[in-house]
Amino acid sequence: MDKLPLFVFGPLAFAAALLVIATGIRRAIVKFRSRPTPEELKATYDSYLRRLLDPRPEAVEKELGKLLPERLLCLYEDKSAIQAAGFQLEEPGGKRWWPKRWQVYCFEPLDPESLNELPFEEELGPGFCFATTGRGSWYWIAASDQRAKDSPVIFLDYDGGRSHGETVANSLEEFLNLPRLPTK
Repeated sequence: MDKLPLFVFGPLAFAAALLVIATGIRRAIVKFRSRPTPEELKATYDSYLRRLLDPRPEAVEKELGKLLPERLLCLYEDKSAIQAAGFQLEEPGGKRWWPKRWQVYCFEPLDPESLNELPFEEELGPGFCFATTGRGSWYWIAASDQRAKDSPVIFLDYDGGRSHGETVANSLEEFLNLPRLPTK
């Protein structure tokens, strides 16, 4: 009687362990095989850069049914500024031992393709995610009926942090002028 659970549940436990091991091995093989080649990486980067340097604000505004802020349009006209990547913005006046930092991995192309790939926040209304952390979070700016000079920058954190919906800066101008540090 004491060996009955061993005979019944032993093979089940062994089969479950084999299933977990086989699944892990399969995932590792798929991950290894699905890596892009250097040529594919270069083609993806070239496509991104071409889209980034050829903004299509009219098409984005048409799709949104609203107008983007003037300051955002000026940002995309500045080809060197829009290509900046891999930096942190430090909020001035914070605690010295734990300053608030905002990571910026890269700017997103201003085109309908980006608009359709990026998140949409129903509560915030129409707007555009113009930059990303590269880890599932974006910097968003509102669109409006009348062309505004500037607009607050909102952080959309889909990475599980507590900063979702937090205002990073009262304007894009302020956001772009925060002190920059290299990413670590």
